[in-house]
Amino acid sequence: MCGFAGIINLDGLQGDPAQRLLHLRAMGHQLARRGPDDEQFYDDGFLSLVFRRLSIIDLDSGRQPIWNEDHSMFVAVNGEIYNHRDIRKRLNARHTFSTRSDSEVIVHLYEERGAALMEELNGMFALLVWDTRNRRLLLARDRLGIKPLFYTMAGNCVIFASELKALLAHPACPRELDWNALHPGHAGMHALPTYVKGIEHLRGGQYLFLEQGKALTPRTYWSIIDHFPAAPGAAARSAEDYLSQYGELLHDSVHKQLMSDVPVGLFLSGGIDSTLLAALAADAQQELHCFTVVEDSTIEAGDVEQARRACSELGLHYHPVRFDAKTVADELDYDLAQFEFLIWAVETPRYSVEWMLKHELHRYAKTRAPELKVILLGQGADEFAGGYSQSMGRESQSWQAYTQRIAGLHEQLRRGGAGIPEHMQQALAPGYPPDRETPGLSEYHRHMVMRMSLLQSYNLWHEDRTSACQGVEARVPFLDHRLVELLASVPSALHESLFFNKRIVRTQLERSLPSYPKDKLKVRFYSTGKGESINRLRTHMIRRIFPEFRSKYLDQPGAIFSAQSLDACYRQISSSAGAAEEDLMALFECMAITVFDDLCRTIPTKGAPAAVNPPSPLRAWN
Repeated sequence: MCGFAGIINLDGLQGDPAQRLLHLRAMGHQLARRGPDDEQFYDDGFLSLVFRRLSIIDLDSGRQPIWNEDHSMFVAVNGEIYNHRDIRKRLNARHTFSTRSDSEVIVHLYEERGAALMEELNGMFALLVWDTRNRRLLLARDRLGIKPLFYTMAGNCVIFASELKALLAHPACPRELDWNALHPGHAGMHALPTYVKGIEHLRGGQYLFLEQGKALTPRTYWSIIDHFPAAPGAAARSAEDYLSQYGELLHDSVHKQLMSDVPVGLFLSGGIDSTLLAALAADAQQELHCFTVVEDSTIEAGDVEQARRACSELGLHYHPVRFDAKTVADELDYDLAQFEFLIWAVETPRYSVEWMLKHELHRYAKTRAPELKVILLGQGADEFAGGYSQSMGRESQSWQAYTQRIAGLHEQLRRGGAGIPEHMQQALAPGYPPDRETPGLSEYHRHMVMRMSLLQSYNLWHEDRTSACQGVEARVPFLDHRLVELLASVPSALHESLFFNKRIVRTQLERSLPSYPKDKLKVRFYSTGKGESINRLRTHMIRRIFPEFRSKYLDQPGAIFSAQSLDACYRQISSSAGAAEEDLMALFECMAITVFDDLCRTIPTKGAPAAVNPPSPLRAWN
């Protein structure tokens, strides 16, 4: 994992190089935690670039950007190419390699195949290739959108960056809050918000060429829709065939993603997905460090005990860490500065306590294992394999009942995304507005399309940022594109047998770790369906930070929200009766929007907020 940022004008950049270097330094400063090991600059009068490196592969000679043999083009990559050794073997006869870096294969593939090079890559990446002779820049993002890439027009220039905050560090970047992006339906079916007007997020599976006289139009090289069955009829393959191939591909994906010249860890919740990763990784990586969030809800669900048992049986290092209201008060000493840092780190006006838990778990992991730079996550196991059909607190009686429920969700999101007022939606005729994006698909295939957007706009977004700000690369073996393509290809006739209660994933765990309880329900992160302990944690956090937040943000001219309105909400939360989850989340979101808006406007002058660095004050739980 690394980060890059830059600005390009194919007619020639304005201003003197010294001024451009100042802008690059400011942008690179925002990426410093993402790439703490090295910083490189490049400026040829057309392209101005900063690259920050986190050294994972080829620690000594893998500095980026990496040039081709005749120094006519170079590559810069945020992410990892897991099949780079196989590609290198094919290219060795025709190219001279100067490093052992996984990234170098890209520049040589580009020489041979141009943008079609992405077809050969297995990995997670945001990349650029700069062709100095033709003044042509390629920007591209991996198929699933695991690694981020933002861009915006500023006059005749295009500014781009691995993170939103690096883009905002350039004085020519737009910075007005996009209120439409906060609409509940906006990030549902297809949108990929950035929350700032005029800034775009390159979608997963897209690339963009910047060259003289060409429009700024992203092109799609991969789409999950292209891998759906050609016809909804009977299955040509058996369910067992899919089960076997899924197991083979997942095993290969896990072993590919253990590729590293530095220590690797795993976030082990004790649920089905992360336990399966632990079982598959254990035979190749006995030094795997496993970290578990211990919260009342995860204890109640039985996940903590399952994590302990798995580590004991597999011989892995087990690191449970306790989170509750007392921990926040006594050990983390949670305050407004930490809240502001988290909004800066995750760079979105939305807010979830999950971000704090994940960020602090990464910080704890770096404290216990300082050389750790890679963490495996179970993210992405649910989205395409029926993972939401059965879960604690939200059980479905049948696959049909589940698909009916998600059909209603799709309608709601489509109508919200179309801007139809909520109070009118119940009166609309069935099927209005028409589905112009994915007509003719089964409900679950349509659900996969929706989940692609949600992964990029929420799950992968915060997982990338909370790891990156601790100098850790998060890897997601379940999102190997080969696995996603296989699941997408399953015909509707086999959806129930393979996806209800996530059978295709559960079967792999039964085969890899037979002792794991076969009837254990999926538990959404820190949620057993009750939520009392998490609401206590949210309430405690609000009480600690709201008074200072009010003084700093609401008592100033131009405040977004009314102090009186938020005071009333805070009084309800602080009362003996307490507050409902909706009230807590509403106040958190108002605070997050305020802090985010302030960051957008002040990053060029204030830079990054004070960092929350290791060592973590948290202690192991017994």
